[in-house]
This record gives sequence, structure tokens and C-alpha cells, in this order.
Amino acid sequence: MTYTIVDLIEPDNGCEGFMPGEEPMVTLILSDENGVEKKVRLPDMLAYKMKWDVGVKVSGEDVEKYCKEG
Repeated sequence: MTYTIVDLIEPDNGCEGFMPGEEPMVTLILSDENGVEKKVRLPDMLAYKMKWDVGVKVSGEDVEKYCKEG
């Protein structure tokens, strides 16, 4: 299955920032070929390195490998 990233929600921790050792996570809203959407989370830096952004198509295998539901 192939998904398209339809939205990307990055964390905003305001002036507090992140706790020491806390890894910033990004939430992706994915849509499959039938238009069914689901939310997944992964480390923000990993999404950046993989060039995952709105409009990019990603494989179901990559989603299972790198992402967590939610």
C-alpha cells in the first residue's frame, strides 16, 4: 500500500523547549489510495532526513518500519 502525506504537525513547545533527552516527534496525517486517513508519529529529525513532507508518497512498509500509530 502507498500513502500520501496530507498534513504534517510539528511540535510547538513554546519557550519551554524540550526536556533534556526528549526527542521531538512529528505527527503525519496519511491518506491511502481509498482516501482513508490515519495518524502516525515519528522522530522529527527522521522525517526531515527522509524528506517526508506534505504531498510525498510513502510505502506502507516504510510507515510500518519507522512510525508509531497515533
